Formats: sequence, C-alpha cells, structure tokens
Amino acid sequence: MRVLGVTGGTGTGKSTVCKILEEQGGVIIDADKIASSQQRKGCNAFNEIVAYFGEEILLPDGELNRTLLAGIVFSDNEKLRVLNSIVHKYVSLEMKERVAKAAEQGAKFAVLDVPIPIEDGFFDTADCVWAVVANDDLRTERVMARSGISEREAQLRIASQMTNREYSEIADVTIDNEGDFESLKKLVLYELERFLNYFV
Repeated sequence: MRVLGVTGGTGTGKSTVCKILEEQGGVIIDADKIASSQQRKGCNAFNEIVAYFGEEILLPDGELNRTLLAGIVFSDNEKLRVLNSIVHKYVSLEMKERVAKAAEQGAKFAVLDVPIPIEDGFFDTADCVWAVVANDDLRTERVMARSGISEREAQLRIASQMTNREYSEIADVTIDNEGDFESLKKLVLYELERFLNYFV
C-alpha cells in the first residue's frame, strides 16, 4: 500500500483535496482530528498536558479549556513548544497505527492529512508529499467565509503558518488551488494517477 502525505496552510483547500482522494479510495488519516481526540479527558496527551500546565487549564467538566490554553502558549514560545511536542508524539504514533491498519485491510492507498509537516509520522511514513497552495488574498477570503472571522484575524492565522514557498520546498508535488473545483479535481486525479502508477 502506498502512503500519500498532503499538507498546506489554512484556506488552501487541503481538506477539499483530501475529499477528492477519499472518493478515489484513499483512507484519510486526519492529524487535526487525532490531535483533538488525544486532548480529551483521560487520553495520554491530555494527562501530560495537565501534568505540565496544571489543573487551572481545565473546565468545570474536566475537559481542557482550549481558549485559556491557547492564550498561555501563544504568548510563550517555550510553552508552545512543549504543548506541540506532547501532542505530536501521540498523533505520530496513532497515524502510524492507522496506516498499518489500512494496509492490513487492503486499502488502495492511505492519505496523511497534516497541516504541520513533521518528521515522525509524516515524512518518515509518506512515500510522496503534496503541498496544496493558493495566494494569500484567496486564502484570506476562504478563511473569513469558513470561520466567520474578520479579515485581520484571517490574515493573522495565515501569517502564523509556513508560507506557500516553504510548503512547496518540502513537497514532491505542489497542488495549485486558485481555480474552480473542476480544475482542482482534474489536477488531483492526474497527480494521483502519477503517484499510484509512476511516482518513484
């Protein structure tokens, strides 16, 4: 079974690309969803986060107060590094387990849907990496429409991530998503065929 890594910043259309790949038989392994589930009460990442940051970051129901935690880590680079290292460790482990399970079940191919490309669980697992990119003005419009936030907030989210050039530099293939859906689908299907049949 082949493993395709798909990455890209917010508003580029990475999720749309992954939906097209899923329609073609790919098993989607979504790093964001895994990260979210790992931070729920009782999970390993949750326990380490609480041990480091203290119980004051919990809501009355015992779950993480994500808004409070975000406020803490985005004003302290060291705490952000610690949080990311805790979460990435468990996300990487679960991604590898899901890849193995997909292979056992005879999947055609698996897709790692990862917004922040990391070595463990992504680069060391994917046979090929795609970066989905789009210009920042278009991304800003998409993020504003999707999340119902201001232009400034959307621009800050985009600015906090890697640039399109940085994403392209770490990828084997760049998927340019600045046209309509049909154009994107045509490109994705073309590159998927290359990946499954020809990519070395």
